[in-house]
Parts: sequence; C-alpha cells; structure tokens
Amino acid sequence: MKKLLSFVYRCTPVWITRILLRGINPSFSIGATGVFLTPDGKVLVQRHVYRHLYPWGLPSGFLKAGESPEAGALRELAEEVGLTARVEGIVGSYLIHPRHLEIAVKGTIDPSQPLHLSHEIFEAIYVAPDELPEAMPSDQKEMVRRAAEGWPIINTLSR
Repeated sequence: MKKLLSFVYRCTPVWITRILLRGINPSFSIGATGVFLTPDGKVLVQRHVYRHLYPWGLPSGFLKAGESPEAGALRELAEEVGLTARVEGIVGSYLIHPRHLEIAVKGTIDPSQPLHLSHEIFEAIYVAPDELPEAMPSDQKEMVRRAAEGWPIINTLSR
C-alpha cells in the first residue's frame, strides 16, 4: 500500500499535491515582535488602537511570505512608529493562540529619533523592563525579560 501511495504521489502534478497538502494540513499565521532596547536599557512599548484586552505591547505584526522575523519586526517598527533599529537576532517565540505563532527579536534603537505614529498606535514610550505597563501581554513581558537579561540570540538562516 505504501508503494502504491508513493507512486501515485510522485506521478501527481505538483500543483495538485500542494492543494491536497494545504487542505489536509492545518494552517497558521506567524508574526514578529521586536524587543527594541535603548543604550540605557529601556524598551519601546506602544499603546495599540486595535488591541482591546492588552492595549500596550511591543511593535509587532504578521510576517509576509518569504520575510524573515528580523525583517518583519523592522518593517512593523517603521510602519507603526516611523523608527529604525538594528536587530541582533531571535530571543524567543510563543503561541498567541493555537493557530498563531509569534517570534520575538531583540534589537537596539536610538531613542533620539522622532516618532511618527501611524493610525494603529495611540502612543509610544520607552520604559525600564521592570516598569512595563500592566495592560501588556505576559508573553511579551517574558520576551522583554529575556532580552534584558541577555538570553542567547538565535540568527535566522536563509536560503
């Protein structure tokens, strides 16, 4: 039976197998969030317009197809508050819910840059890692703690 299934699979056009595999396998989204620290150790947090339960959080958003977590976090930072930063690598990941994985990157940011808030952000501030807003997701607070404590950084490999 395995040989027959293998033969049928190899003979089936790739576009058909992709449709079948997409239908059989569960899909999920992947986001990137940035823990951007200033030289004096403060972290950038934002009060988001579209987040009701936890309005405060790190710059974050969905990754685009083929985009690395580092590039996605930098893109979201630029889109949401008009800032640039340097990313060191991945500091961790967590499930927002069973179908959404968030990858957190650590980076450094110059706080003297002027903020340009998008329609998605009410305000953005720099705070000490031990003074994070109450209304911030616990997963993101954990990523800030890891980044501030110097947890090992993982760099994304690309093809």
